[in-house]
Amino acid sequence: MEAILMRALKSLGIQILSPDEQHAGSVNGSDSKTSESGMCIERSAVSTLAYLCDGDARTGLNGLQMAVQAQLSQLPHQRNMNGSSANRIIITEDHVKEGLQRSHILYDRAGEEHYNCISALHKSMRGSDENASLYWLARMLEGGEDPLYVARRLVRFASEDIGLADPLALTQAVAAYQGCHFIGMPECEVLLAQCVTYFARAPKSIEVYSAYNSVKACLRNHEGPLPPVPLHLRNAPTRLMKDIGYGKGYKYNPMYKDPVDQEYLPEELKGVNFFKR
Repeated sequence: MEAILMRALKSLGIQILSPDEQHAGSVNGSDSKTSESGMCIERSAVSTLAYLCDGDARTGLNGLQMAVQAQLSQLPHQRNMNGSSANRIIITEDHVKEGLQRSHILYDRAGEEHYNCISALHKSMRGSDENASLYWLARMLEGGEDPLYVARRLVRFASEDIGLADPLALTQAVAAYQGCHFIGMPECEVLLAQCVTYFARAPKSIEVYSAYNSVKACLRNHEGPLPPVPLHLRNAPTRLMKDIGYGKGYKYNPMYKDPVDQEYLPEELKGVNFFKR
């Protein structure tokens, strides 16, 4: 990635300053070599740019363009302050970072910012804030986040935070995921925006999520062998199994008009209600 940027800079006529030249420039203000070129960039700035653009040459060049444009816009002000007609521009590491930020590209897809943004999106939808939800979605997508990653998180959110309060939320999420898979970015961004807005506005329920966590806790905290499946609930595909009692006494619910009095949990869990909070 760094080699690509170096070739691009050379073709554009942008001089790359070595560490020694950077130091000399900071001490003397300028030198004859760098004064000949209208635009220079610090070697450390190139390395930073290559690192932050995460292997994406277009991202790197866009960030460089924003950094150059920002410095060009400040050139008349610098001339007035210094009373000089010099037009030399030196792009520093800080300028590169600012350029990436201004183009909404500086986004750590593999680090802490990745998890911070998806957490902010999740919490904004849970809090029914549609404006904040769209902001965090756009911040991830404009930063280069994989839309399928966001779509997968929305599928999870549909059951975890909305659940049975609006069962159609899961359908919305799966449809959004499939749409993103079919058409990709940038066309799929509006699909995700629609889904995120729907979720922010939807009623919320964690009933199923909490109940399932209670079941998991019950299983993990159980000491000794897990209780056996009650005989009347067991599958009995062979005569031997039927002879030893598998399936015996099971009441086939569709055959009864009234509710059937029948236990479905193991004996030692009789009366346990995982939905009771």
